Amino acid sequence: MDPERVNYHYCDGLPTPPLPPNTKILVTGANGYVARRLIPELVSRGYFVRCMFRVKRCPPILTHPRMELVYADCLKKDELWPALKDIDVAYYLVHTMREKHAQFMKRDQKAAKNFIEVAEACGVKKVVYLGGLGETNELLSMHLRSRMEVGSILADSRVKVVQLRAAIIIGSGSASYELLKSLVNQQPLIPFLPEFNSLCQPIAVRDVIKYLVGVVETPGLPGGEYHIGGKDIFRYKDLILRFAAILGKKVWFFDVGWIPLPVDILCRVYAFWLHFFSPVPVNITALLLGSLRSDVVCKEEKMLKALQLDLLDFDTAVKWAIEKETLSQVFSRWADVPPEGMSDLLPLSEYESADFRIDEHSLEIPAAPDTLFRLITRIGGNHGWFHGNFLWRLRGFLDRLVGGVGLQRGRRDIYNLRVGDAIDFFRVERLEINKELLLRSEMISPGLSWLQFQLDPISDKSTRLTLRAHFIPYPFWGELYWVSLLKFHAFIFKGLLRYFYKEVTKPNEEGEK
Repeated sequence: MDPERVNYHYCDGLPTPPLPPNTKILVTGANGYVARRLIPELVSRGYFVRCMFRVKRCPPILTHPRMELVYADCLKKDELWPALKDIDVAYYLVHTMREKHAQFMKRDQKAAKNFIEVAEACGVKKVVYLGGLGETNELLSMHLRSRMEVGSILADSRVKVVQLRAAIIIGSGSASYELLKSLVNQQPLIPFLPEFNSLCQPIAVRDVIKYLVGVVETPGLPGGEYHIGGKDIFRYKDLILRFAAILGKKVWFFDVGWIPLPVDILCRVYAFWLHFFSPVPVNITALLLGSLRSDVVCKEEKMLKALQLDLLDFDTAVKWAIEKETLSQVFSRWADVPPEGMSDLLPLSEYESADFRIDEHSLEIPAAPDTLFRLITRIGGNHGWFHGNFLWRLRGFLDRLVGGVGLQRGRRDIYNLRVGDAIDFFRVERLEINKELLLRSEMISPGLSWLQFQLDPISDKSTRLTLRAHFIPYPFWGELYWVSLLKFHAFIFKGLLRYFYKEVTKPNEEGEK
């Protein structure tokens, strides 16, 4: 896909002149939310952009003559040399918040150390790091402390390192926006701790991108920390109330500070409760909630004064995010990155067929493949699963109960799909227009599973649709799980086939009347 198709043109009014054409820029974490917004802007400004992915199974959504793909894991130092070779500027947008407990802190530190050592050896002129705001004290969350330590590691080198420190980022598809939206939409009564009513200065994603590009293009900018934030500063309670008002919702708070448990435990319990309503993983939610105990506001405005940006206010940032969702113009989401442990798995085609358990059902549908394919690719999200929705919701709830993704992620776009998109607890692994849709399950289960929709044309107006479940069971429990689901598969698959048959024959039936 051409980057211009997903370019929001955030930087069109940026006062800084671009660096010389084909300046080589590396963007790490290229499959992440911020990176996917940043890359089209860099390409449109004439730069040569090298996009760094951790694994090859995280598909890029963009192609361009001035784009190059490279695969490297910051935890594996040897892989970083080709990624950083001949690079002028590098964006460090890597973090491991999806790891559980304190594991992500150690991994963050190791990744940053590896990266800056190789960057220095390769002669990189500037590294730009997006970190978090917050004051260093005993209330600082593990998440924010890790971000600051990463910044310190990067800065302890001969490379010029520019650290931009931001609070929560508001934009369509951002984790903070999704968490706020699910909170006010799903919970009119919100438990609240007095310790969580700190100050926050949210920033629109478009302003974050302007800053990220502007710091590269500002001549003579010294390395160091720069605070970035939006126009407004709120107490967290006021921020939630403001968000609810924009959505036309009413919410009420009740104090749970009287419960005789440490704040960290209460935070974890509430994160688990939110897990049933929010698409954001429980460990990320817990880390974000822990950050509410510290003020996250700008203590200086050096970068704002240098770039002279006209920042968005909070209301406008939220309204524009809602508008992008309504217009199906959300090109990146936090859910673009698979859950921890899922991105390293092999695709279906690379497993031995002898390992599989397969259940399939098919039906001849009186419709051309293109007509039928359009119906199939609407599945999931707000459209539901067309048949047996109660069973899909029950399976999603059970998955959520054990810490899985459940159905809350929905879809990026209600009509269009691309490889790598999340669809509830599936992810698109293969998409061949009018031929096949292959979905990989990201549920927690005793095995690996896929759902396949295969279309075989019979004539110009007839297609055989085959629904196929592929499963690689783990010993014993996987076999038991598979056997217990066979009757449910038959019920759901036959019902789906009948649904598609009924949908494509509706116009004929109405025409006959």
